[in-house]
Amino acid sequence: MPNSTYSACGESFIAVDGDRVKASTQYFSDTGVLAMLCHHNIPLVIASMWTAGEKQFYACALLDFLFKHLPHCWRIGVLYDIGCQMDQSLKKWNFMPNWSPHLEWGISIFHAYGHQWTCQLWYHPRKSTIWGLSDGEGCERFWSGLH
Repeated sequence: MPNSTYSACGESFIAVDGDRVKASTQYFSDTGVLAMLCHHNIPLVIASMWTAGEKQFYACALLDFLFKHLPHCWRIGVLYDIGCQMDQSLKKWNFMPNWSPHLEWGISIFHAYGHQWTCQLWYHPRKSTIWGLSDGEGCERFWSGLH
């Protein structure tokens, strides 16, 4: 996929802007929560975010935890709102190269329509058989179910 597609997607989303402050570290020690859910929308890992802005290293930390607890031969599908950006970063910087053969990235279905057309063609969950009918919106349902 051309780099211009990744750049356009990166400019479209607040979550990709790591410098955007949603919660002040001056008043709060935790600025958010990130969760990883399985295919059945059951939380596997929940982690506190401690920096201002959503950083990619949080998602990497959750993936690292997951890979430590799964067989090395498994293929893992990751539906993430900015999955295209994570995929590009891991490839561009050759970060965690041992993960690459085991990962397939996608974009959660309701976020996919906000991405560039070419990005939708590559990362939309309905374009790959690995996802089945998963929509990748389990985290949103999880958060909305908490009281």
